[in-house]
Amino acid sequence: MKTVKNNLRRYGINPAKGRRYENITYVLALAYNLMKARIDAYLASYGLSSSEFNLLMLAAYQNEGLGLSQVELSKRLIVSASNITKLTDKAVKAGFIVRKTNPQSRRENIICIAQKGQNLIDEIWPGYDKLVSGMTEKIPPADRLHAERILNDWFNALQEDK
Repeated sequence: MKTVKNNLRRYGINPAKGRRYENITYVLALAYNLMKARIDAYLASYGLSSSEFNLLMLAAYQNEGLGLSQVELSKRLIVSASNITKLTDKAVKAGFIVRKTNPQSRRENIICIAQKGQNLIDEIWPGYDKLVSGMTEKIPPADRLHAERILNDWFNALQEDK
């Protein structure tokens, strides 16, 4: 993969300034936006946004399939309480998830995947996986493990700063 430094200048990134922290942050944000746009376009063909798809994935595969509270879902999806309510209401209405009252706390809802939601995930997954793996294949094979380690370590360090 060839690095084209001049290409970044049109995004306001000037590596010559020596502020690597800005360059890293902005390039990561730009890459995220490109990947999200491609994922959103793919999921739109199924009538879903990336937040809706991630909601289904969390409901299906986190907490050993026992579901998650709406509060926990909002933290993991990085959405507000009102947005998670709208997302879950829409997914419940579509029959993709079920909302149950937590037996230990009647004020808390637990969100679980419904069979219709699992079927949709199973239909979407092969193309989604191909799309995501295709984007990461843009990273040279020799650099992928290193990139993964750097990003994981960075994320963990940022999590510790909360």
